[in-house]
Formats: sequence, structure tokens, C-alpha cells
Amino acid sequence: MIPTDSVAKPSPLSEAFRQTAVAEREKLIRVYEDCRDRQERLLEEARRAALQGERYLKTIRELGEVLEIEDQLSITALTEELRGERLREIAADVLWRHFKVGDVVHYKEWLALVVAEGHRIGGKNSAATFLTQVARETTVERVGRRTGLYKLVAAA
Repeated sequence: MIPTDSVAKPSPLSEAFRQTAVAEREKLIRVYEDCRDRQERLLEEARRAALQGERYLKTIRELGEVLEIEDQLSITALTEELRGERLREIAADVLWRHFKVGDVVHYKEWLALVVAEGHRIGGKNSAATFLTQVARETTVERVGRRTGLYKLVAAA
């Protein structure tokens, strides 16, 4: 057994090192907060772009109907990928078949279920498209901020 008085104790940090480390930590916190703010801005921009795309898609369909060259379902011929309201409808349907009120699910698990059922999500980044749309789904609510978790709150 080693006597306790012979165990070397760590030397205290020098004041200069402590000040430098504290300043570096504060700098890193600011950089982190800037990154998170940028992420929020980009997600909002992606949401606005998705909404704008939905409006164009709706106009395309309406013009096709007026010209009698498309019926109401023909818009799927433009894209087989889910976006907008149709993505929300499918995602909610899939979610409610697998979970019940009060359950909490991570969006990646939810997205995996939708994809596993053979659906394709539109956009350059399918996860971002999915998140943008399901954040607007009224039958779920986000759990915390930036957790990726959603709680089922009302039956679809």
C-alpha cells in the first residue's frame, strides 16, 4: 500500500494559463453560437425555398388543368419525390401507424420508417426537406430545442 502523503498532487494551473484558457473557451462559445445561429437561418431559408417551390408546383398544376393537359393527379408525373403537404400527409400517416399519442420519436427514426415504406423525399438534402415539413405537422410537437425529438400529441 502506498502512503497517502507520498502521492503527488497535481500542480495548480498558473494564472496565465487559466486566463488564456478562459479567453479561448469564451471565443469558442461565440464561434459555436454563431454556427448555431447560421444553422437556424439556413433552415429558415430552406423552409422558405420549399414553400416557394410548392407555390410553383401548384401553379404548374393549375395551368395544366386550365389547358386540359393535366388532371389533378398528374402532378406526380413531375416528381415522384415527396415534398410539401404530401410529404407531411405521408409522414404523419406512417408515424401514426407505428406510434401512439404520447410517444416520442427521433426524426431520423421517423424518416427511416417513411423511406422503408418505399417513399422518396425530395430536395438536395432529404433529411432537411423532411425536417422542414414535419416541423409544420400539427399532430406532433418538438421536444426541446435541437433534439430532433417529436412527441405525438393528437391523432392524425
